[in-house]
Amino acid sequence: MRFKGTLVLLVVCLLLGGYLYFYEIKGGEQREKAKEAENQVWKLEGKDIRQIDLLSSSQHITAVRQGENNWALTSPRALDADSDELNSLANSASNIRRESVLESNATDLAKFGLSPAKSSLRLKTKAGKEYAIGFGNSNPTGNSAYAAVTGGKEVFLVSSSTASAFDKKLDDLRNQRILSFDQPDVQSLNLKSSKGDLDIEKDSTDRWWIAGKERIAADSPGVRGILNALSMGKIKEFFNDPPEDYQNLGLDKPAIDVRLTYGKNKALKHLVIGSAKSSLRKKGESGSAKRNPDNPLSELYLAKDESRADLFFVEKDVVDKLLKSPNDVRDKALAPIQRWDVDFIAITNQKGSFSFSKPAGEWFVAGTNTKAKWDAVNAILDAMEKPVKEWIDKPAPLASYGLDKPAIHVILKQGSTVLADCSFGRSAKEGGIYAQAKGDSSVKVADPEGLDALNKGQADMVEPTPATAAKSGK
Repeated sequence: MRFKGTLVLLVVCLLLGGYLYFYEIKGGEQREKAKEAENQVWKLEGKDIRQIDLLSSSQHITAVRQGENNWALTSPRALDADSDELNSLANSASNIRRESVLESNATDLAKFGLSPAKSSLRLKTKAGKEYAIGFGNSNPTGNSAYAAVTGGKEVFLVSSSTASAFDKKLDDLRNQRILSFDQPDVQSLNLKSSKGDLDIEKDSTDRWWIAGKERIAADSPGVRGILNALSMGKIKEFFNDPPEDYQNLGLDKPAIDVRLTYGKNKALKHLVIGSAKSSLRKKGESGSAKRNPDNPLSELYLAKDESRADLFFVEKDVVDKLLKSPNDVRDKALAPIQRWDVDFIAITNQKGSFSFSKPAGEWFVAGTNTKAKWDAVNAILDAMEKPVKEWIDKPAPLASYGLDKPAIHVILKQGSTVLADCSFGRSAKEGGIYAQAKGDSSVKVADPEGLDALNKGQADMVEPTPATAAKSGK
């Protein structure tokens, strides 16, 4: 009897659990989805919207999709668009929801601020269908706004955030990027400024070099900083006055001239930066610049991307990141490497020649099962990454620096690829050690601190065996 009672109780529990799952949980999800679908003003996908019109009493902005993800502004005039912003706007437009219906057959739309509407949204799809909605006053709580589909009499509430999402100014939808390009695709960069003429090129291994009579290694993070300022930097504000009304835009003889090539076809991007905003003068005007001495960083500078008609202002911070001399972007490391790429080290010094390999995350004497001391190997890499004290760009014969017969020679590899090949000669008068990296014609004066890690013997760099440790009492 107890078994029967337990079985009945189990069946009841299963039935109750099934009811709770299929009706309350799954059914609740379905009812919620059905309610959301019912509250949608219209059913369309953001990707299907091909034209967006934003209208108010003061403006009419038209944006047209070009391809899948790009947009262009066509009204009030042709301008580059912020495609990310417009894609977001299209997705928002496809998903407008009613919060509640106030009147299904309103006879006086004006009392809701809907005749005429304070702002309107019009959409066109790739199938040729058109949709339109007007937004009116806020409701008494201020959390919602009145709305109505254009041509309809149903008045409903939408969230204030929905209404405000389509209350955009022209500048909100313009391309805000200083230059539009994909940073990994950049092949070369040229900067002309008061700091000099700087040419940088990227090789097939993605290493940057300062071009000239002698090719000099460039500091990759430094180059990325310049490219970040150009590709990720934002326009501070647009210059909307007629350029011909001004006497000193400074774009014909720019303070900074930037050219970069990118992609397989080496497409060109060209940016020029001219006068400070405070010094701009209309024709016929006179007077001195009105700078803000309390906040010099607030200064803006006029700029132009030659691929579009817009003129705009950039912040002084951007200008400072572009004012670079060749020495400013020179690689300061003794041997520029990414240490996690290194899986082989060969050293020749006064103690002999030996090498280490890292087959699976740990360092060993190459070709053996003898473990190397992790700290000792890291000290080698530390020494190779250490900034140099000085460069000698027009060196005398290598024998003058003891580099014809180097005291120390270090090779770092990743697989069969040589990442760095560096020789060390005699001590420099300036308080360093002369060194030269293969592929770089300059002689470097290396900081001697830490270089003792390169002049150890193999026995000093390996983990002691149990027998050795016992003999030494360790």
